[in-house]
Amino acid sequence: MLNVTPQVAAAIAGDHEYCHLIRMELANNTTVRLTDNGYDIDWNGEQYLADGLLLGMDAPRFTTELRIGEIQLAFTAVDQTMVAMMLGQNQINRYVYIYRAYLADGEIIPNPILMHAWLITGTDVSDSNDSSQITVSLASEWADFEAPRGRRTTDASQRRFYPEDRGFEFATQVKKDIKWGGV
Repeated sequence: MLNVTPQVAAAIAGDHEYCHLIRMELANNTTVRLTDNGYDIDWNGEQYLADGLLLGMDAPRFTTELRIGEIQLAFTAVDQTMVAMMLGQNQINRYVYIYRAYLADGEIIPNPILMHAWLITGTDVSDSNDSSQITVSLASEWADFEAPRGRRTTDASQRRFYPEDRGFEFATQVKKDIKWGGV
């Protein structure tokens, strides 16, 4: 269930404008903040630029079946800094957060909705005589579900995340062959 503030709920029910805020956390601690709005947006102490780099974004489709969602972002490749950032370094599995912000009198109604957190799965540049575009493919966080995270069922691993937890203190003394679902 989506939790929203009463102000955002009223904006959704009413006839308010909205825009998307895109935060890309790229390699080398580089964060790119863009919006599809007609002017720059300041939110949460950060500025989201409406500088024309963002050309478009697929609308995410949500279904009841369990599947990995995928969308694409399109950027202009005229700006060489964007080309260098996206193609000059490996950006695979970097996070992209997309928020929907409702506006009232040109200002953000508090607490934009996090639409989804995505992982970058690929980039592509298409170039022709009349256009040049970077396409960034994104997949939902579930795309990286089976990647090992370095967490083990050992006492030391558990204490790394929960220093006071002693749940695995005697894990090494447990019978090695545990049959799941049986005795």
